[in-house]
Order: sequence, then structure tokens, then C-alpha cells
Amino acid sequence: MNTKIKKNILLAMSITMLTGCSGITEEANTEITYDYAQEVFGNIEPLTEPVKLNIGVISSGSHGVTNHLIEKLGEFDYANLDGQTTVFGSGPIIVEAMASGDCEVGLYGLGGILAGTIGQGIVNIGAATRDYHALQFFAPNDSPIVAAGQVTPSAPELYGTPELWKGQEIFVPVRTNVHYALSKGLEHLGLTTNDVKLTHMDVPNINTALRAGQCEIGGFWNNYPYGDITKNNTAIMKADDIGVVLLASMAATQTAIDEKPEAIQKWMELYFATVDWIYANDENFNQAVSWYTEWNEENGIPSTDIESAAHLTYSSSYTLEENIEMFNTLSKDGEYNKFMEYNIEPLKFYIDQGNYTPEDMNKFLDPAYLNTTFLDNLATQQ
Repeated sequence: MNTKIKKNILLAMSITMLTGCSGITEEANTEITYDYAQEVFGNIEPLTEPVKLNIGVISSGSHGVTNHLIEKLGEFDYANLDGQTTVFGSGPIIVEAMASGDCEVGLYGLGGILAGTIGQGIVNIGAATRDYHALQFFAPNDSPIVAAGQVTPSAPELYGTPELWKGQEIFVPVRTNVHYALSKGLEHLGLTTNDVKLTHMDVPNINTALRAGQCEIGGFWNNYPYGDITKNNTAIMKADDIGVVLLASMAATQTAIDEKPEAIQKWMELYFATVDWIYANDENFNQAVSWYTEWNEENGIPSTDIESAAHLTYSSSYTLEENIEMFNTLSKDGEYNKFMEYNIEPLKFYIDQGNYTPEDMNKFLDPAYLNTTFLDNLATQQ
């Protein structure tokens, strides 16, 4: 992570601590002007002819809002790219839209990556955002697990003992990254998901159930862990504490790659330029936070600037430089790059669960579904 991003992440961390000295002020709502955007992105060469590109994103995700900021900053118009964005509720739904031809590129996390690559032959072309810090499990403050404290040396922020976790009913969206994170957390306790009772539920309803006292342990993602859920509940398991690293992917259909390579290339260039803009200074970051909250509200997701700042901090987008490093760094055993490693470990879990087969692993490892051409081209422009 470069120095500029580190500096502004530290800024946002101070914002989320609710000390009464919030960096989010009324002045942050003063929107960046189109002329300013032209000045910032003036080194981006527009397409010679306007091209339409249908883009699928997930509501409330930091990867989705980064794409939204391209539009807010006027970059699509400036680059002669007709970016048509559709907001969906999950990655697998975007995959369905891409498979049917309604979307040509998409931004989604683990569920979409596996379903897209294995089920529909969709190609991964880059890493969009970190997608794991917000994967957290909460329990009421008076829970026996909370009372037991943090007693697991290998995961210092993990609450409770194996005896207290065993047999617990846990509300979680199964077959998702939250489900996978739970499995890795239970490993630190010497348990598996077979030792607990899983109740499938989407995250908004888990949020409601926990607040209503109808849930003892609930799994969360996106902005939910950063809101007032913490008033009466405690985060008893956190993905980054238990060693989980997941990401959201930039993906494209093979048809779009064949027919609109220049448009995809330009979209990725705009995306990475927007990432650099967000973390370049405090003014930009605060403006991005304001637009993030506004975008959530437009999509029916109530949120606050505090939550948006935390999500932009902990689920920040990968820069172009970080992408180049990730796709050129081999895993520990040297079999594949880091992008693949972050997805193969969860796939192994889902194979064990019976959601995928060993043959699916072979398909996921097929080089045809990992195209670094666009990243390589952008690297030569630096």
C-alpha cells in the first residue's frame, strides 16, 4: 500500500472512533466540480469513438461505489465512455446478468468470482477491493461468549471457548464469504461448521434479528459492523484477526473482451485513477465519503458518514500498482499468483462442503479465465 493511502487510512480510522472530533463536516458536502475532475484526470486519453459498456455492481460495496465515483467525477463523459451501471444485490446475480448479456463487466466478491468463473466462464481481469475486514460476527453484550473474553492466542480478538461455541445457532448467509470466514474462525477453536447450527439468512435480516433479541450470533458484511450495532453487541469474531484475506474482482465476459477491449481497458484506467483520487488528500476522501452515504441511501441502504468512512478505510480499493504486484507474486508453493491464492483456499472449503467438485477446481485454475492483458497494458503506461 502506498504512502498516500496509508496516510488517509489513518485519517479515516480516527474518523470512525467517534471521539467527537469527526473529520466529516458540513463542508464535506461541497461537491467537486466537473472542471476540477477534468484537471485531475486530464492525462487520461479519451476513446476516439464513444463506446457503451454495461457495468454490474453490488449495492453498498466499496468496489461498487468506486465505480459510482467515476460517474460523479464526470470521468465517463470525459473519457468518451458510455458507462451504463446497474446495481444488484449480490455477486451471483451480477453473474446471471453477465451470462445473459445484460452486463459486460462486473465488480463482485468471492461468491460471484466462483460462480462466474466455474459456472459461466466469466474472466477475471483485476482485483477491485479488499473484501474481508467487514466480515464480522456479533453477539449480545450479555452473551456467555462475550463474558468469557478473548482467550485464544492464535486469534487475539476471538471471544469465547470451544465449549461455548459448540452447538450454537449462528445466523449467516451460507455459501458466501461470511460462511467461509466462520469456518476459518472455528478452526482456531478446534471446531468446524459441523459443530454449530447454521441458519441461513441475508445480512439485513440478521441485523434486524440481532437487534430484536432473536439471534445469539450473527454474521455481517459491508457497512453493518461499523454502525450502532456495536452499542449493545460485541464483535466476537473478525475476519482479519483470524487470517482471512478475500477480495472483490474486476471481471468481464469473453464476448466483451473480444468485442470491446478498448472500452474495458478505459474503464479499468478510470477505476484506478479514481482510487488514486480518493486517497490523494483529506478533501477528496471526505467527498468520497459523502457520495458513498448518498449512494447507499439511493439504493435503499440507510447509512452514515461514519460507516462509509470506515468501509472506505478497511475495504479500500486496490491501486494499479498493488494489482500488478498481486498478479506477479506467486503463492508460497509457487503454483499460482496471489490473486488465485486468495480464491483457491475458499474454493477448497466449498468443495469439502459439497457446494463444488474437484473438477470445478480444475476449471477455476484454467488460465483462460484469468486475463492480465489489461493490467499489463496499464503497467506500460506508467
